[in-house]
Amino acid sequence: MDNKNYATRVINIKDIDLPCPSLKNTDKTTTISEWLINWIEGALKQNKIKHNDLIPSKTDLAYHLGVSVGTVQNAIRNIEDRGYLTSKQKKGTFINANKNDTNNLKLTSKRDTAIEYIKKYLKDNNFKIGETIPATRKLSQITDIPLNTVRSALQGLVSENIIKKEGRQDFVIAKTDFEISDTAFETLVEKIKKELKKYITENCKVSDKLPANKELAKKFNVGLKTINDAINLLVEEGILVTLRGRYGTIVSKIPTEHTYEPQRETSIFAPASVTAYYYYEKTQQRIKNMIAENYYPGSKLPPIAALSKQLDLSPNTIRRAIKELTKEGILTSSPGRWGGTFVIARPAEQEPSYQWLAVSSDFVSK
Repeated sequence: MDNKNYATRVINIKDIDLPCPSLKNTDKTTTISEWLINWIEGALKQNKIKHNDLIPSKTDLAYHLGVSVGTVQNAIRNIEDRGYLTSKQKKGTFINANKNDTNNLKLTSKRDTAIEYIKKYLKDNNFKIGETIPATRKLSQITDIPLNTVRSALQGLVSENIIKKEGRQDFVIAKTDFEISDTAFETLVEKIKKELKKYITENCKVSDKLPANKELAKKFNVGLKTINDAINLLVEEGILVTLRGRYGTIVSKIPTEHTYEPQRETSIFAPASVTAYYYYEKTQQRIKNMIAENYYPGSKLPPIAALSKQLDLSPNTIRRAIKELTKEGILTSSPGRWGGTFVIARPAEQEPSYQWLAVSSDFVSK
């Protein structure tokens, strides 16, 4: 079937023609995970299902298999971590035809990294075959890995026969001759940093503005914090500069293996990181000048939304500037119905002008 005109469909529970697995005396999550993977791989080969098809709901699967919805949810999370499925909030769980797709980077890397951290912990503490490992919650605290990710990682270790389940809650060591992958310790932030470098190299030039962080998070299928952390690393490397408010994140250097150091006569323009400081200072000075011209100690400033419209700056930029001016002792804020932002000291009108940062100070002869 041609995928080009193929519409996403919801797979009916009756379309799963693989017999239900026996769950007696087994780890249900692992058994259900393997059963679903076998069905997905077989159905894809037989062209019975396609990329982006929605699998049956967790409730339908739980009823079909005779287990709880929570057990099915854990199994699906395990399969997502292995790249076969992708869940989207309020939409459902989709089939991945290419389980190595970039969209699976988030889940696979988190699970794989957690597996290697737990393996390292087991090695470092000389656990012996048959010895019980710490409880899931305790492992989460020891490794500083989210509880759900630890649960998924433990299922992965069961699949690798490194540990086995004993009783309802405990896991014991099944073998100790396992290897630890160094490459798996690369964090998700580091992986996204590499993806961002590739994106910048292929799509941007110096002084271009990157898409908003929310758009990048959606593009790379990761959380907003992951994008923020990756961008901060690129800022430290001098590849990006983050500016306040509507200015966004600007490309200051294209990532390459060999950096070119311009000669002094071609370095007339200031670095983007220095230019960023100019914008910060400029915003605060605009508000200082407004206060000096129109307000006296005890006066109340308009709300942030009104100042944003008046000065044509984003509310977040106004908010940060007010915070800095509060530190300088010019403003104070109080909560409540009669609260707001008040002037407590009038700044000097038209403070000394800024250094013209369009030109590098290194270029100017002293």
